[in-house]
Amino acid sequence: MTITVTNQKPAVLDALHTISCTGDYDPMPAIRQTLIDPLLEPLNPNAPASITDAQGADLTGDIPDLVLSCLGDTLNVASEQTVKELLGQTLINFDQGTPLPVAELFAVQAGQQNKMPAPSPRVLYTAQADVLPAAKALLAGTGDESAFFASIAYTFNPDTLGFWFQSSAAFDDFKIWLAQQTQTMASALPPATTKLLNDFTALSLKGLTESLLVRKDDSDANDEHSFARVLVHMLMNYVEQQRAQASQQNTALDTGVLPFTVGELFCPRSLVLVNVEAHARATAAKITGEWNLVNQSLASPVKVVSNASLSKLTSLPRAAARAAAMGAKQQSGQPGSRSAQVAFRKQPPSKLDLFKDITRVLRRMGKVNKSQNIFRTTSATFLKANRRNPDDFNKPGRITSVQYMPDLHIYIDTSGSISEENYQEAVMMLIRIAKKLNINLYFNSFSHFLSQEVMLRTENKSTAQIWKEFRRIPKVSGGTEYTQIWRYINASRVRQRRLSLMVTDFDWLPPSTRQDHPKNLYYAPCSAMDWPYMVDLAKRYADSMQHIDPSIRQRLLGMVV
Repeated sequence: MTITVTNQKPAVLDALHTISCTGDYDPMPAIRQTLIDPLLEPLNPNAPASITDAQGADLTGDIPDLVLSCLGDTLNVASEQTVKELLGQTLINFDQGTPLPVAELFAVQAGQQNKMPAPSPRVLYTAQADVLPAAKALLAGTGDESAFFASIAYTFNPDTLGFWFQSSAAFDDFKIWLAQQTQTMASALPPATTKLLNDFTALSLKGLTESLLVRKDDSDANDEHSFARVLVHMLMNYVEQQRAQASQQNTALDTGVLPFTVGELFCPRSLVLVNVEAHARATAAKITGEWNLVNQSLASPVKVVSNASLSKLTSLPRAAARAAAMGAKQQSGQPGSRSAQVAFRKQPPSKLDLFKDITRVLRRMGKVNKSQNIFRTTSATFLKANRRNPDDFNKPGRITSVQYMPDLHIYIDTSGSISEENYQEAVMMLIRIAKKLNINLYFNSFSHFLSQEVMLRTENKSTAQIWKEFRRIPKVSGGTEYTQIWRYINASRVRQRRLSLMVTDFDWLPPSTRQDHPKNLYYAPCSAMDWPYMVDLAKRYADSMQHIDPSIRQRLLGMVV
């Protein structure tokens, strides 16, 4: 869609909002005031701003719905493209070609303002090169808060709402102010909220971050004067007051908002409080470990929010880290690619096509120390006697070398969209590949559940024997969910080193937030099915994965040429 914008005053979006903590919880007025109204402010006050499509139809009234359609649980590719084009024409600092989703528009705006290219397989941000210098500049008063925000967002992309404080002393100032505000409205607060606010004032921000869980989901803790509503309302009010004071006294800010994702900005499930001074004085490894711990906690499927005591976001992972005496692992970068240039097959792949693709990936991954995928080679050598003529030194002997290729781990889609016939075809395809490679397989079936992992001993067995082994394994059924497999692989170094192959029909849309996609996870079609329809689903999946893995098309084995 081509959009034409006329008589609109180019805007800079401000994440600050003050949703009331009384009455019914309704973030829509704040969303409209923060995101929509600035896009429709006229340059000439005597005439309204106009937004039209290529046919000249007026889109002005559709802007709220278009923006909201980009903030759902799954990515809407068409809306993303339209809204990015709109933001590119209406905002002073926005790159409409960014691979990041609209949900991260504040990060994109901050990055563009500071001339920082969007993160990609070829543009990597680190704590050493980006976060540390930005924190030092903000602490010294020579840098802007937007640069510090963009450096954290581009390096770690946490799906949360953050607030930065210049130091632990600045956080203590906020706690004093909060205690005063709490006292004035004590008669209106429920006892549970009063207790949690009192517990909050006992927190210390001497470390890099302090993080809290405030909601289980978007519908939780939305009652009048709930702790989640009151705390966010107070934080936003405090930032607003600090801005006004800094403007009047011409001093530097000592607190601000970190709007990592739009959804969390207006209905946060978690809060991360950030100490700038601690970041400026910490090592890069410590900063990386801290934010990886935050992301690990955010990705955890188990989140317990208590009404009786503060629920710290990172408490369980920190305890586990102390018990295991391990630091958080740094996320590895993804290889660059020319994924957009990859074309899809017009015909279903043959067994030979898939076999070639799998062996190509295995060769690229290289050798490992030990695996079920044993590769034996035989060569002639004069260092060993010939077995038939051991006394004839002119005849070479033969030596067998053993090498190990990465293990092959198969995840077969058994959701409701996969018929029993499709499942059997997929299994038979894998059996043929396993026999050709002469290896054992690791196997899971999945829907919106993941079955238990099983190792199938297929080496030196007949097709009938292998099929019998497959039939013994119970398969799960239901909906489709890929992210559980991503987390399952990333949770184990052993599984990360395997070649993981997801056999699926691609009938799934990824979340709108960025996720950590496993480096060695590839995809293959479950069977021929309706090939044009499967190609359409694969294209939709690849398009909607650009913010997670821009090279995803090169991971679709058997689908592309």
